[in-house]
Amino acid sequence: MLFVLSLSLISCGKVEVQSDSSTKSSRPDVLSMHQLMEWVLDPAADVIWESVQTIVTQSGTREIRPRSEEQWFAVLSGAATLSESSQLLMQTGRAMDAQEWPKMVSRFKRAADRTLKAAQARDADEIFAAGGDLYEACKQCHQRYAPQLNSSTPVPSERVFSWATQPIEQVPQLKAVE
Repeated sequence: MLFVLSLSLISCGKVEVQSDSSTKSSRPDVLSMHQLMEWVLDPAADVIWESVQTIVTQSGTREIRPRSEEQWFAVLSGAATLSESSQLLMQTGRAMDAQEWPKMVSRFKRAADRTLKAAQARDADEIFAAGGDLYEACKQCHQRYAPQLNSSTPVPSERVFSWATQPIEQVPQLKAVE
């Protein structure tokens, strides 16, 4: 539902996208990496991670699984969004380097595709397992390219990419290695 709302807002022109006229590119203005992560990937991943849970407390165990058509559709939509977003991560202007970035995006794509297949099969246990793979792919990439996101210790400034730390309006368009 959030993804559909985001697309509606973008198509209605109510969301400003970052534009850097000094960057030579044949593609139209797009979301910055920060915006793509915050508005598209993170919400879609959260749908997956929150859809299947086992919560154990002193009161007992509570199982959370998609049950209704709407819940299954949300999981399917989130998984499809993640799978298709791997292409967005490899676009010129987003790829961080030519060596490790493609490998990490490929790992992310495999995990997202596994999640998508599990959602299509309505297999909650497989969604849980695939969600673990997805988490590890995201974590590995963030450790390399955005270590400040989940770190309580200072990160050397040369390892901090601007897309993850600066306000959106100050982030220059990143250039891909071709």
